[in-house]
Amino acid sequence: YNNFDIWDGKDGELFVTSSAGIFIVDENELLKGGILNYEQLSTFNGLPFPVTANSWNYFDEASGLLYLGAQNGVLKLDINNYSIKDETYRANILSVSLDDDVYYSYQGLPREIDRNIKKVKFSTEIINYTKNDPTVSYFLEGLETVQNTCLASELADVTYNNLNPGSYIFHLNVIDDETGNVITHSYYQFEKKEEFYDTIKFLVYFYLVAGLALIFITSFVVSYWEQRTIEAQKLKIELAEQQINMGNQTILTIAKALDARDQRTQKHSARVAKYSVLIARELGFDDKSCENLKKVALLHDLGKIGIPDRILNKPDKLTDEEYAVMKSHVTIGAEILKNFTSFEHITDGVLYHHERYDGKGYVKGLKGEEIPIYGRIIAVADAFDAMAANRIYRKQLDISVVLDQIEKGKGSQFDPKCAEIMLKLVRTGVIDISKLYPMPKAQSETDKAEDSQSAG
Repeated sequence: YNNFDIWDGKDGELFVTSSAGIFIVDENELLKGGILNYEQLSTFNGLPFPVTANSWNYFDEASGLLYLGAQNGVLKLDINNYSIKDETYRANILSVSLDDDVYYSYQGLPREIDRNIKKVKFSTEIINYTKNDPTVSYFLEGLETVQNTCLASELADVTYNNLNPGSYIFHLNVIDDETGNVITHSYYQFEKKEEFYDTIKFLVYFYLVAGLALIFITSFVVSYWEQRTIEAQKLKIELAEQQINMGNQTILTIAKALDARDQRTQKHSARVAKYSVLIARELGFDDKSCENLKKVALLHDLGKIGIPDRILNKPDKLTDEEYAVMKSHVTIGAEILKNFTSFEHITDGVLYHHERYDGKGYVKGLKGEEIPIYGRIIAVADAFDAMAANRIYRKQLDISVVLDQIEKGKGSQFDPKCAEIMLKLVRTGVIDISKLYPMPKAQSETDKAEDSQSAG
C-alpha cells in the first residue's frame, strides 16, 4: 500500500494513513521491525469513503482531531478517544422502486402510490463508522408484525409484492447486539390509494347485493330441484311399492302352489310364516325384519318343487333312499333362490330349517348359534305345524303331545329360546289351536278313549 502520513495517538498508538485506509499500530512493535498486529479502518470497516492519496491532512493537537482529505469530503477522526468499539452508524433508504420506476431519496420519495402498483422495492444502505458488522432489522408496518434481521454486510434490496390499499411504514434499524436496543433508525411512510370499490361501504353493498342475488338464485334452484326430487321420489316409491306388491304376490302364489302340490301340507307355509313372525317379535325383531322373515318362511319348502310326486305324496313311511331324496329339498330350494336379492337372508331359512341345535340335523350339521337365526326360528315353527296338522301318512297329533315334543326338543332339536317362545304362544292363546287345527269329533272321541285305556 502507499503510506502517506504517520500521526501520534495516545498510549503509543500510531495512525498510518494509506490508500487502503488507516492502520493503527503500536509504535514499539513498528520500531522493532517484526510482524505487526494492527487494526484497519477502511470503507469496509468504519470509513464511509476512501482516503484521498497525497492529500494535505491536518491534525489539531488541542482537540486531538485528525482531518483527512477523502474522496467525498473531509473525514474527522478523534485519535485520542478513538475506539474500534465506537458504534457510529447511519441507516439510509436510498431509493424506492415502484414497478419499473425508481425514485431516489435525494429527489424526494413519493408519499402516495397508485393502486395498480404490483411491486415495491426498497434499496437500503448502512453507513458504518466502525470495524463492527452490526445487526440490521427491517419490516413493513401495516403488513408485517415480526421484524426481519440480518447482518449489515448481508443486507440486500427488500421487495414487497401485491400490497393491498392502505397505509404503510417501512422501518430500517441498526440494533445493538448486546442490549437489543435500536442504535439508529430510518423509515419511509407511504399510502397505497384506495378506489371506491375498496371501501367498506362498497364491500358491504356489494356483498349484500351479491348475497341477496345468491339467496334468490339458490332458493329458485333448490325449489326447482326439490320439486324434481319429490316427483322422482314419488315415482321411485310407486315403482318400489309395485315391485314389493308384485314380489309379495309372487311369493304367496309360489307358497300356495307348493302347498297345493303337497297334499300333506295345505296352508303349511302360511302358518309357518305366521308363527315365525310371532317368535321373531318376542326376540326383538323390528317390523322390517319381521316382514323379511315372513317372506323367507313362506318359501322355506320351495325345494320340494324338485321332489317327485311319488315321494312327496307317498302315504306310507319313506324308505331310506326316498328320505335322502326328500332331504335334498333344502339344497334345491337354496340353489333356486341364491340369486334372489329382493330381500335378505333368503337362503338362511331355506337351507338351515332342518338343522338341529345339537348338530345332528341336515344339511350342514351345524349346531347351536352356528345355525342362522332364521333357520332356528323356522325350525320350531315348521316342526310344530308338522305335528299339529294332518299329514297324508298320519293324522294330526293331540296338542298336548305336540307341546310335549317341543318341550323335550329344547336344547337338542330346537333353540331353547325359540322353543320356549313357541310354547308360550300356544299356552297363552296367542296361537288359537282350536281354530287353526280343528280336530274331527270321531278322532277326538277315539283319542279320549285311548287316553282312558291308558289311564286304566
